[in-house]
Amino acid sequence: PPTSAPTSSDFTVDFWYPDEDTPWSEAGCKNTLPLPLRVIQNSDPSRRYSSQILCCKGNYGGQFSGVCLSQLPSPPTLSPTDEGGLDFWYPDYDTSWAVATCLNTRPIPFSPGGRPTYSSDLECCQGAYAGQASGTCLAALVNPPTSAPTSSDFTVDFWYPDEDTPWSEAGCKNTLPLPLRVIQNSDPSRRYSSQILCCKGNYGGQFSGVCLSQLPSPPTLSPTDEGGLDFWYPDYDTSWAVATCLNTRPIPFSPGGRPTYSSDLECCQGAYAGQSSGVCLGLLISPPTMAPTSTGGLDVFYPDYTLAFGEGQCINDRPLPSGRPTYVNKQMCCSGAYGGQSSDNCLCDAVGVCFSCRCGSEADRVAAGGCPDLTCS
Repeated sequence: PPTSAPTSSDFTVDFWYPDEDTPWSEAGCKNTLPLPLRVIQNSDPSRRYSSQILCCKGNYGGQFSGVCLSQLPSPPTLSPTDEGGLDFWYPDYDTSWAVATCLNTRPIPFSPGGRPTYSSDLECCQGAYAGQASGTCLAALVNPPTSAPTSSDFTVDFWYPDEDTPWSEAGCKNTLPLPLRVIQNSDPSRRYSSQILCCKGNYGGQFSGVCLSQLPSPPTLSPTDEGGLDFWYPDYDTSWAVATCLNTRPIPFSPGGRPTYSSDLECCQGAYAGQSSGVCLGLLISPPTMAPTSTGGLDVFYPDYTLAFGEGQCINDRPLPSGRPTYVNKQMCCSGAYGGQSSDNCLCDAVGVCFSCRCGSEADRVAAGGCPDLTCS
């Protein structure tokens, strides 16, 4: 026959297609005639590859047998570099994806074609771990680009509470790598758009002021135009039982040394709640009452620091501990004091079993009406 007329599988076309007539683990890519009917009927250009290696990558990525790649004219080699490491990088499938990196170590834990390989560690991280919230792979690079996180100095675009540090000494962070609890809890309400919102949501009432002191521009202690300060602070030089809140100068503490409040009422409620003498509230122009609620509790709620953070809840039991931040209702207290609580224990108690899938059991949700706005697997 003339050379333009194919008569056997030795004649080829100018594209490659996967051999779907052979079991996937043993198959490769072909460009021979005659074409299978499915290839003729499917003229989609994206299913016809300009090279054999593109066809292999597109259809046989992860093929442990490596058959497809082994059929290339020059199959990839697994040769070590002069330094002892391999001359390519591969993803570490033996480690959880969320915290895994890329390797070029020996012995190679897969057969040719068993895992994707890359010419550099950066290319491997970008190809195999794109979107990795922890940033572990990029953080492990030896010579990353300036935009790639390499240590805790590199940041994400949200803030989270530092639960690895005692509450009184902790602040908010936006550094990599992310703690596993932050990775696992992707609830947007637990990730704050600014450092100050994170501080307010998790460290309200923190006497040390550590969180707020870490702000680029911490709250200033500037006097108002009238001569008094534009904030109020507790009088620690007077016995707590008969002390009040002040906004006088000179300020008897350094920034962060005492909690500060926007009003004298807020200061009394935050620093002297439960003061049996009532001196602080009694000196207000219009003092509020601390009448019990219909159930006998206070008309404010406060976090129960006797419980571990993950088990914490908000209560309104009497007496109110001194210095404890207070909130007008239980839900606001949970959001303010336990905003970073991954267990949702506080909000489950405040809102009910339909708040999240972490609240109660499936039987509890059914008993509550099925929680139609909640989908739990």
